[in-house]
Amino acid sequence: MSSSSSPRHRDRTCAVGLLLAAVAVASGADWPTYRGDHQRSGATAEALPLPLEVAWVDQRAAPPSPAWPESPAKQDVWHRLAWMSPTLSYDWAPQLALADPVDGRVYFASSGDDTVYCLTAATGGHRWSFATEGPVRLAPTVDGGRVYVGSDDGCLYCLNAADGKLLWRYRAGPEDRRLPGNGRMISLWPIRSGIVVEGGVVYFCAGLFPDQGTFLVALDAQEGKLLWKQALKVTPEGHLLASAERLFVPTGRTAPQVYARADGKDLGSVPGGFGSRAGGTFALLAGEWLIHSSGEDGLLFVTTSDGRQRVASLPGLRLVVQGPTAFVLTRDRLRAIDLGLYVEFSRLQAKKARTPDEQKRFEELNGERKAYLKWDVPCNNPHELILAGETLFAGGEDRVVAYRAADGKALWTGVVSGRAYGLAVAAQRLLVSTDTGAIHCFAPGPGVRGGVHEARRHTFPDAQRGKLQKHVADKVLAAADGDQGYCLVLGAGDGQLAYEIAKRSSFQVIVLERDPARAAAARNPLWQAGLCGTRISFHCGTLETIHYQPLFANLVTVADVAALPVAAEVWRVLRPSGGTVAIVLPPDAPEGPKLAAWGAQAIPNWKAEKDRDGFWVGTVRRGPLPGAGEWTHLYADAANTACSGDALAPGPAAVQWFGRPGPRRMPDRHDKTAGPVYAAGRLFVTGDNYVAALDAYNGTVLWEREVPESIRLGALKNCGNLAATSDTLYVAAGGQCLALDARTGRQKFAAACRNEWGYVAAVDGLLLGSETRRLATYRYQTLDTEVLIWRDRMPVVCSDSVFALDRTSGKKLWDYAPAPTQGVIINPTLAAGGGRLYFVESANPETRDAADGRVRLDLLLGKGANLVALDLRTGKPLWSRPAGLEHLEHAIYLSYARETVLITGTRNALVDKQRRVRYDLAAFDAATGDLLWRNTQTPVPDHILQGPHGEQVQHSAIVGDVIYNTGFACRLRTGEPAPVWKWQKSPTCGTITASTRCAFSRYSNARMFDLATGQHTDLTTVIRPGCWVNIIPAGGLVLVPEAASGCICGYPLQTSIAFLPLASAGQ
Repeated sequence: MSSSSSPRHRDRTCAVGLLLAAVAVASGADWPTYRGDHQRSGATAEALPLPLEVAWVDQRAAPPSPAWPESPAKQDVWHRLAWMSPTLSYDWAPQLALADPVDGRVYFASSGDDTVYCLTAATGGHRWSFATEGPVRLAPTVDGGRVYVGSDDGCLYCLNAADGKLLWRYRAGPEDRRLPGNGRMISLWPIRSGIVVEGGVVYFCAGLFPDQGTFLVALDAQEGKLLWKQALKVTPEGHLLASAERLFVPTGRTAPQVYARADGKDLGSVPGGFGSRAGGTFALLAGEWLIHSSGEDGLLFVTTSDGRQRVASLPGLRLVVQGPTAFVLTRDRLRAIDLGLYVEFSRLQAKKARTPDEQKRFEELNGERKAYLKWDVPCNNPHELILAGETLFAGGEDRVVAYRAADGKALWTGVVSGRAYGLAVAAQRLLVSTDTGAIHCFAPGPGVRGGVHEARRHTFPDAQRGKLQKHVADKVLAAADGDQGYCLVLGAGDGQLAYEIAKRSSFQVIVLERDPARAAAARNPLWQAGLCGTRISFHCGTLETIHYQPLFANLVTVADVAALPVAAEVWRVLRPSGGTVAIVLPPDAPEGPKLAAWGAQAIPNWKAEKDRDGFWVGTVRRGPLPGAGEWTHLYADAANTACSGDALAPGPAAVQWFGRPGPRRMPDRHDKTAGPVYAAGRLFVTGDNYVAALDAYNGTVLWEREVPESIRLGALKNCGNLAATSDTLYVAAGGQCLALDARTGRQKFAAACRNEWGYVAAVDGLLLGSETRRLATYRYQTLDTEVLIWRDRMPVVCSDSVFALDRTSGKKLWDYAPAPTQGVIINPTLAAGGGRLYFVESANPETRDAADGRVRLDLLLGKGANLVALDLRTGKPLWSRPAGLEHLEHAIYLSYARETVLITGTRNALVDKQRRVRYDLAAFDAATGDLLWRNTQTPVPDHILQGPHGEQVQHSAIVGDVIYNTGFACRLRTGEPAPVWKWQKSPTCGTITASTRCAFSRYSNARMFDLATGQHTDLTTVIRPGCWVNIIPAGGLVLVPEAASGCICGYPLQTSIAFLPLASAGQ
């Protein structure tokens, strides 16, 4: 420190230095948990002499199956972040623990095959393995000769460290409830917090959704008895940290939460980024500082360890501390800084007014050579950083590099396979784990000692019974409606049937076996064959003891007829719209004659009889849920009603599934992109020139493909890019519309137009389209595009013509273009129903001159406009009427229902000399075009117009004979006020969607309203819905595909998700 600094500054910096000097590193005896200790320091006193040589490589475990493989988003346009930092990378590689330095053991677990492994440190030889019933995503913790590990199956396991025998296990949730999550069948309360063992107490967290229950738990380490359990209000995700008195719980994409170690009392949240809540799963304790990720902006925050005050932020992804020095890893640099001086600099920098002494000190610290910076070197190894003695190790792409801590000089490079996300040092070894699932061991001295241990991939023993099970599997799969999703096999048998089904299909097979010994015996050969985990899972229990989420199973069959439950339980888990029960018994099975009676009472249309080969075969294929609706176009249907017609019940709802797609392939949330559609049990999601089909009931990605030029931003200024039927998905993409097989995604045909395809609808056997100018569609994710979409009086997309094709063959049937004296067709007003196509056509021929096909409403409507109806069969005009819309400025929409055409538009009005938005509605008779009524509505709240959150662009929903919009409801045929509940738009963006009994909208969270009472239910508090149509009620579910891409606000999860109303769960 400069001698010219004031005593006050010297005292403060000395105090910080003393605190940091107290930061100790592990003794080097072992590395018993993630990053070496429960402070997650990533540092050990043990030194490794360089160079290191490969000792062994283990490739036996399956590659990781990360929880969030499509995170983070590519960019955040609004905040000008062209790259976003990963905040949920905790399970991208198996994290390591090394213990028992005399004996030398390496412990890790796999999210790919659900197994905990123990290897010999010297050679990499396999000592033991232990199977759980779900992915194990975080590092084991070794303490007192025991291994503690948590699984997505909802259990914490305590194993003997020497032989892997189960000592005890504890289920954290109130019951054994499982659902499809992240592409696997997991507990509703998975353990994703890591494990802390201190003072004879095991601390961990369970659950992801606070609405469904999340918990902080303390157990006796010896016996697993519950000491205390606290309900949380956060999503615990990431390795737990501990100080003497506190527990720090990472919470996914949000800032850590602090709790008392003694009793779990909530001590508050740590300040985060972007509105104080953004964060990430990386964190460490260094003396009196908590250092943690600030979110996806690539920063680390330094906070007092009581969680009260943020004192500094610095660019960085990973960090280790040694005494007063912090070593900071960024995307492309490795730096050493004096953390005490940096904290002092940050505090001075944050001051709005500095004293002369403070200003002088600030200039000293912020000189040309930063006083706090010790060294700074290039480093393209951004995935992990640890410190061993005086050597830093950084994990990169296919390599790990050693740097001298004194000056950052690169000393050694080791070659690995994949990205090195996991590093550990103990027993004179460097262990590296990568995203391929491989474990690389390096040690001083020459030569390979243990060799390469490759995965064992054996086929199942093909005994006589195996030949029989091949026939059974063939018959079961022949009965199924497809070969994707979840297949539930009741009873394990010898595992052969599960093996044959997995080998012949893409099903994820779940074997439900009540006897743990039989389950283990059947699992072992399948584990040897490399099928356990992502292909075949074993669950111990019955349908009465394990409560699977209803309606999830695509196929249910039986390997052991003794495992047959009551038929009603099978029906409860069977997926609607194609889910199949197929039970095949050998000709000589004594239970065969009883098969028909088994399902007769509980399963509609159940039948069982002998087939031509003499096998007893019982089958049924489930149809749609009673009252299930569809959402086949942007606003529900080709008529733009924004109502699915689904009869789902209002009230509390359970998570049905969650998972892909994630934010990586979705457009930026502010771009109000085209929304999802649903038909015949399939959910179709459109992204960044990407389309995916999902099983709506379990989230299985059925197919996905790149579709160039299909991205459609600013859907409110245009129309949707998807239309779905039971057999085909139509995708408007550039100058063509692709007809894709709904089941497989394969292209049936591509229909082209001369310029660009605008409108798309499938109705009455027709494929409807419109032709726009080449630059009309908002396609580029830029800040300029967001301004065009969000602000007042911005242009809408228009078309030069509309046309119809046969939707099966693609043959054009008719084409309509406005007369030369007229203008263009306004895309948001295109709607079909009642055998007609409706739209508003500008009467201003000058609108044809817009080269980009985008025109403001004042130009489109100011000189008059006509409401036009065409005959769907011929394309000939049926009528044309003056629309009377001259005053509209911001938005215009058209909907059809009950032989009524409704136009909704918005404009500004001066109220007390201030601009307020007003909604103008006009209704016309669909058969004649005669005006039925007009009125002007005042939205609620009627605040001063802001614009950026969609106050002036809300789309109406028509439910029965009632029109709903923000703060008003009126009768469709008369325009009279309807004495019903009034939806009130939230301060956030988004619009209304509806079913016959419910309305949905974004209120920060996804919210469901009871149309009869107005009472509401927040479906979840941990995700942010999108900025336009994103919450759709269909198929008896509420479907919310990921649409928050680029958002860096305080929401812990970014995921697609579905909900099942509890009142519907028994169907």
